[in-house]
Amino acid sequence: MNELYNQFELHYFFSDNSHGFDASVRNECEKELLNLFEEVSNDLEIKIVIDAKPPQNGGFIEIWEFVGANKETITLLVSILTLIMSRVPVQNRSLTKLQIENLELDNQIKKEEVRKLGIKNIENIDDRLLNKIVAFLVKNYKIIWRRSNFFKKITQYKRINEVTVNKLLNFQRFHEAEILKLGDFEQFILFDENIPDIMRQVEEIDLISSALKPGRFRWKGFLNGQIIDFEMLDENFKRHVFQGDITHNNKVKLKVELNHSRKIDDSGRIKITRYYVTEVKGYSINGIEQAID
Repeated sequence: MNELYNQFELHYFFSDNSHGFDASVRNECEKELLNLFEEVSNDLEIKIVIDAKPPQNGGFIEIWEFVGANKETITLLVSILTLIMSRVPVQNRSLTKLQIENLELDNQIKKEEVRKLGIKNIENIDDRLLNKIVAFLVKNYKIIWRRSNFFKKITQYKRINEVTVNKLLNFQRFHEAEILKLGDFEQFILFDENIPDIMRQVEEIDLISSALKPGRFRWKGFLNGQIIDFEMLDENFKRHVFQGDITHNNKVKLKVELNHSRKIDDSGRIKITRYYVTEVKGYSINGIEQAID
């Protein structure tokens, strides 16, 4: 990478050619971008401080300066952020399979993947490797989710009809800005908050209470020290419970096939929305295994 950059520029254009920006909308947009910047720098193990420069007119121009690392590393970071924020995604309506798989990756595994990309040798990074790095980063659902939230907010603010992004060196522009018009915004937005269920995990639930009558009643128990409500979908086991064939007391533990549904909230956190048991593989009372017909 021969050229050097230390600033990321975001330029909002308004349909009425004004320069004012609703303060609450601006702050919400800035929050999403700063969180995105943080996720990218964390994935690349780059320690930086982000210095916000005074806004400028011409629509409304935001400039963030990155400090705390060497100039080549900062250049890499600014170049990556520009690509992430300006490259219209091919798949955009929901998280891709790779992004979903990335949810489950251990942080150490992610760090090893970064090292394999050869980022430490920054001077030798070309466009091909830069694109590989961006492809790795967009597997992080938090980065995609923050970007989605940003474009969702500016889409809802009807005065914005165009944004541009650029990389600067001490306020100097060396390239034409990347332009995104109103019709492009929606393509960055994730419209599906749900993630495929985690299926068929064999777990032990320390039972607190069960539903003793038919209906959509939830059971309650301890799972890894946490109290959960869950649906019992094993009809055979439920029938034995309803008939009184299975004795219940406060020492019952169930070995089950447990599934759970998840979704991403507005802050980018994954929340479990539903636990459900599809099969009871066994149960014990006071540590003594019991038979299930």
